[in-house]
Amino acid sequence: VRWIRVVYTEFEEFTRDAEFLVTQEEGESFDYVEGFVFSNSDDPINGWPSVPLDPDHEFNPAYIPQTTGSVLYCLEVALHYRNSDRPSTVDTAVSRLLERLGFIQRLKFQLNVSYVEFLLRVKQVEEHAKANGNWDSPHPWLNIFISKSSIVGFDRTVFRKMLKDGVGGPMLIYPLLRSKWDSRTSVVLPEGEIFYIVALLRFVPKGPTVEKLVAQNHEIIKWCNKEGLDFKLYLPHYQSKEDWKRHFGNQWTRFVERKTSFDPMAILAPGQKIFKRTHIIKP
Repeated sequence: VRWIRVVYTEFEEFTRDAEFLVTQEEGESFDYVEGFVFSNSDDPINGWPSVPLDPDHEFNPAYIPQTTGSVLYCLEVALHYRNSDRPSTVDTAVSRLLERLGFIQRLKFQLNVSYVEFLLRVKQVEEHAKANGNWDSPHPWLNIFISKSSIVGFDRTVFRKMLKDGVGGPMLIYPLLRSKWDSRTSVVLPEGEIFYIVALLRFVPKGPTVEKLVAQNHEIIKWCNKEGLDFKLYLPHYQSKEDWKRHFGNQWTRFVERKTSFDPMAILAPGQKIFKRTHIIKP
């Protein structure tokens, strides 16, 4: 696998390139496309040092324009190839794709790793977190699907202002395609063919900080509702039936019909507070 990270200063250029890559035909793009936001600072967890793929790679902030704002964006891609492929063939395929992208040319980081190594990259992060004790700390994570029409506004307020100093972990953001999802499932998605996943993956020590960050998560969701953003929270935890109806939107009727058909006594999932049990089952 040729594993690559490239850096952007402008959100619009970052999203344009990410959307271009995920909408190409199979075989005409990278095999893996993700992205994340990071703080425009030297913070070892939230800033520039979080971008390079190898300890020997250096992130030189001198290549960042002085007009750049509080955060930067990283597009992470990978190209799969066979051991029998010539290095020049891989280089050509990578160059052909990268030359169409508008990243900062001197802020490109790449590695060649085995396919298994690439698949286990998150496991390595997990093992490192377990070794230093972070894995057992609280995880006040926030995961949202946001429509393409709303993502610029989200970036402008949430990433650039509310989270400009980072969250103590990755802030993932990358586009997904509605057509890749099975419409027969009960998952609900924002409108439009392209929408984004935003994942704030925090690792924090136990104590008052946890409550503060949970409150910040609620603040972000409250702002999204106030501004009328087209988004869906996953995994959601709502307190009322009205909240669940808003979550499911025009799929609410279908969801109720399925519940009535397949679980008429509401035995399953009482803790979600969507349906009340109307019958008491005696042993």
